[in-house]
Amino acid sequence: MTEEAGRDRLEIYNMFLCGSRFTRVSLRDSEIKESHLNDAKLVDVNAEGMTVTNANLKNAHFNDVTLEGAVIENANLSGLTIRDVLLTGATINGVPVEALFEAWEKAQEK
Repeated sequence: MTEEAGRDRLEIYNMFLCGSRFTRVSLRDSEIKESHLNDAKLVDVNAEGMTVTNANLKNAHFNDVTLEGAVIENANLSGLTIRDVLLTGATINGVPVEALFEAWEKAQEK
């Protein structure tokens, strides 16, 4: 954002903004509720500290993202695919993911 960027605050309710583009926009501390983001794209976005609650992310695609320190709770991960990721320090229900892989590899040796 540049120093000369505007500082307007919008209150938009019950509006279709399909096909809209937001470029170099700060939505810091914004709230998006009861809205559709179907087929929306977030490209080169800083969403640090973002909270997503009661959201349908079915068939979402995350590519080249940093989820360091992120928490996923009360989620349905059925059919989730994770590829080419760094899992150092990651846990599932308190169990280190690296330990899960080690146990799986040992079970495969039998």
